[in-house]
Amino acid sequence: MIVLFSPLGLAYGSLYSAILLVRPGRVVVVSSRQAVVDLHSAVDAARFFHTSFEVETHLLDDPLAGFAEGRRLARRLAQGAGSHNVINLTGGTTALQDCVRSVADILRARNTSNGINTSNQIAQETNIAPHEYSCLVREVAVVDRRTAEEQKRVPLVVGELVEVPPL
Repeated sequence: MIVLFSPLGLAYGSLYSAILLVRPGRVVVVSSRQAVVDLHSAVDAARFFHTSFEVETHLLDDPLAGFAEGRRLARRLAQGAGSHNVINLTGGTTALQDCVRSVADILRARNTSNGINTSNQIAQETNIAPHEYSCLVREVAVVDRRTAEEQKRVPLVVGELVEVPPL
């Protein structure tokens, strides 16, 4: 199953785009009390085109400077990772982005320490050729090339998915 980990800030178009471009079975959202009010707008609109996904929401008490809190949460989120994990680096505050990015770091460190050949593992679990996946964890960014004003006026436009290569 594909699991999408995504921050959610006050602009919810990036989450909408990420869901439609990744087509996950489960979406794990890290947000703030202020921003989570728009979660249903993004999710309901995405469900019109991609109906089969679950949503799990986690809130940081301090979405501006809660880096330690976010990294503790990231350790818990990594425990529930799927066989194929997509980390969306777009959206929300830096602390929210750091939280989901930390999930990628934890999963990659776990794979390295366990000696897992992630390409072959994914191939066995999904019947997809190993060369089609380079790892169990993908990092992506959602790009919307429209002006900020246009994005605010019409937030639910699918952007582009850009693969962020691992170091």
